[in-house]
Amino acid sequence: MINANGPIIWIVEDDVSTQRIVAEHLKASGFRPILFDTAEKAYAALRNQTLPALIILDMLLPGMSGVDLIRLIKQNKAWEKIPVVVVTVLSREASLGADASASTAFWVNKPFDTNNLIQTVQEVLASVEKEGH
Repeated sequence: MINANGPIIWIVEDDVSTQRIVAEHLKASGFRPILFDTAEKAYAALRNQTLPALIILDMLLPGMSGVDLIRLIKQNKAWEKIPVVVVTVLSREASLGADASASTAFWVNKPFDTNNLIQTVQEVLASVEKEGH
């Protein structure tokens, strides 16, 4: 079921095969995925495009890290409520250290089951909608 008006989900992931797999599953679940291979491109898009309903974010990216992007998102009043689902091989502690601003992200460890990731996305969006954000 592809919904041209479904929620926009950004995938910030440098691995092309992971991008494709996640995007296909999101489309099949009624979402509109937009792909970025660097955090810098996603950051630039935050200033120039329609904001996403949610961001799926890898931590290990070339250039700007996922933690740095989360920090920038959380520091901006217009973006701070965008939920972030982190998908990474790193543990939460290894990725975030003492960075409390990034700890608000939801976490999925690689390797992951795509159906579980989609379920996490749906649950996060449902909880955000319930909170009225």
